[in-house]
Amino acid sequence: MIQVKRIVAPTYAEALIKAKNELGMDALIVDSKKIRVGGFLGLFQKSMTELTVAVDRPDEPAAPATGGGSTAVRTAVPAPGPSAAASPQAALPASTVASLERELAALRRAVNRLASRQEQEAALSRLTAYGRHVYDTLVDRGVEPDAALEISLNLTDESQGRAGLQAALIRTLGPFERIAVRPGQRRVAALVGPTGAGKTTTLAKLAAHFALNMGHKVGLITADSFRIAAIEQLRTYGDILGIPVNVVDSPADMARALRETADCDLVLVDTGGRNHKDAGRMAELKETLSILRPDETHLVISLTANPRDAYEWLDYYGPLGVNRLLFTKLDEAAAPGLMVNLRRRCSYPVGYITFGQSVPDDIMPADRADFAQILLGA
Repeated sequence: MIQVKRIVAPTYAEALIKAKNELGMDALIVDSKKIRVGGFLGLFQKSMTELTVAVDRPDEPAAPATGGGSTAVRTAVPAPGPSAAASPQAALPASTVASLERELAALRRAVNRLASRQEQEAALSRLTAYGRHVYDTLVDRGVEPDAALEISLNLTDESQGRAGLQAALIRTLGPFERIAVRPGQRRVAALVGPTGAGKTTTLAKLAAHFALNMGHKVGLITADSFRIAAIEQLRTYGDILGIPVNVVDSPADMARALRETADCDLVLVDTGGRNHKDAGRMAELKETLSILRPDETHLVISLTANPRDAYEWLDYYGPLGVNRLLFTKLDEAAAPGLMVNLRRRCSYPVGYITFGQSVPDDIMPADRADFAQILLGA
């Protein structure tokens, strides 16, 4: 049966939403027009939108007409030919059916966008003046609108200021987890991620912090056999810090490197950047990590990255055993809100954030970051 319904609402957008709610996502708009209703003797009438909407439904008992400006009519539309019970679509050319399906899909998207936009506008109207300022700034700094709205709605009291914003951001970005090192219990932490993320420099910063500032015995392993410069860079840092550097040429060589660092408190492992769409390279990295069996695997992501690429990295690197996020290049990022968007897409806690090239200074544990300052652009 074809169900046809007349929908009347103050605006076209509201009529679309009403059509979605009453007839579902498969409804098709047959006609739309402006009408005037109510009033007295032709005066004080209201302008309304009337939609005529149709949907193809399985046979079912007719429902009584409802009030509120909507009337439902079910009309049997038999297909031509010997069988009157055939589906109406069976009598239509394939091209017509495909066209109707495309129109219905477009209607679904339009209704969803309108509904989402109306919900967002309603929520925005509830923001305090400070909350609206925070929302606009967060969006400008790269935070996705729904995330920015969720954070800003928590700022109900303008006197909270940045302290309230910091608390809201910590709720969104936390919990945070630093590398946990206990003397006499070797901890293995591997850094993985795409090329250019800053893994080697970050590894040196972590090594310097734990060796010089914390007094731990640190070992370094590099499995980046593709870049000679990266190996030499890490060896230079190792010489300066007095830390041994083991170069691994193949996954099978990893067992030797682990034996040679058995007496370390912390072993930091640098892996080569991989094209995440290269199945062969990713399989090799997976084999390396399966032999290494790190306690922590940090996915290193530059905050200057294209968001779409960063979201893909979560999908491709996650199955390799990632259990931490580490953000780099905060000092170069125009839109550091990427860290909020990524954190909302996964359950991995954030460990560290880097903000420059200086070793060992330009790195901080995430639980010490002033996110209010970072994301308000101060």
